[in-house]
Amino acid sequence: MGADIVGGVSVQIGVHVEISGLRDDREQVGMTMLLTKVMREHRMDDEVFVSMRGKGADLSVHADSGDHKLIFSGFYRWAPDFEKMLTARATQLVSHAQVHYGWEYEDEF
Repeated sequence: MGADIVGGVSVQIGVHVEISGLRDDREQVGMTMLLTKVMREHRMDDEVFVSMRGKGADLSVHADSGDHKLIFSGFYRWAPDFEKMLTARATQLVSHAQVHYGWEYEDEF
């Protein structure tokens, strides 16, 4: 189910990613396409909703699992590589993009 990464202890994690600093509709649409593709590549697309937010020169794209938690196995090994990969791909597409991650651990609720 979801982003089940093989190996390690399984944990339930809420996924929240924000890509901000986008200056126009072209950058926002491109980043939405990228984030949607990455969620699909990591088998999170059925559980994480990608949306565009903001107006004018204050645009962002969000990936959010809402109140739903995804089951990850080996999350603590997977997350740093995922963050590095997504940040690199986002800044390659839009050099001034800022990527923020919010992982919500089940034991925090």
